[in-house]
Amino acid sequence: MAASKGPKFYVVWVGRQTGIFTSWEECSRQVKGYPKARFKSFPSREEAEAAFSKGPGRAAPARPSESSGNGGVTPAKKPARRKAPASPGGTPAAGGKRYDTEIYCDGACEPNPGDAGSGMAIYRDGKLAELWYGLYNPAGTNNTAELNALRQALLVAQQEIARGASVRIHCDSTYTINAITKWAGGWKKRGWKKADGQAIKNPEIIQPTYTLYESLKSQVTIAHVKGHAGVEGNELADRMAMYGADRQERDFVRYPVDESVADILRLKRG
Repeated sequence: MAASKGPKFYVVWVGRQTGIFTSWEECSRQVKGYPKARFKSFPSREEAEAAFSKGPGRAAPARPSESSGNGGVTPAKKPARRKAPASPGGTPAAGGKRYDTEIYCDGACEPNPGDAGSGMAIYRDGKLAELWYGLYNPAGTNNTAELNALRQALLVAQQEIARGASVRIHCDSTYTINAITKWAGGWKKRGWKKADGQAIKNPEIIQPTYTLYESLKSQVTIAHVKGHAGVEGNELADRMAMYGADRQERDFVRYPVDESVADILRLKRG
């Protein structure tokens, strides 16, 4: 009797959502019909996490094929084993855990400083559910726009957690992530001053955002996502941020998702 094949782990580097998936069905939802999707299968989670952390490199985009016998995923050579780096929230950056709600947030400012706006894309159960834009500031900066976007994402996370959902927030600003998850605690102890005694910038956004984060940090993961790298959620949040700045929308309002993702991605980039 032939030995049964073990489970496969599917790495998605470029797709609707990125990370590691444990079934072809989940992987397919992220890459089917997505332009230049990049994905491969691996025989173990360790190899998948190592490959995800290294990125797709120069590998050609994988192409689904009904006759391939492995769900259309091109087998990969075994990569060098190394532990995947941890995201700021402490969860493996390769995204092995599946979250009920994935929130992408972004800020845009043109020029910098100048017209700023924030945007957000919300996925529930792997499907795009909501888009939001606004918080226009005529004298904003990239940092204020990113901080405002993260605060809105945390407010949504609070609601999602209350209904029992697991939540991960994706942000492409390392400054914003570090400011809230690493530095704000020390700033608060020093009366919202830096180590050199200088007052921090943007306290009117950082203080309430940190308070909100502190109340949720044991229940929410905040992960860094590379900006403008083909990740659909990040690209959509970026378009919403620029849309909010262009429309000079001071509130944070919902965008009517009654057009295709491709059409929305044709909006002005931030």
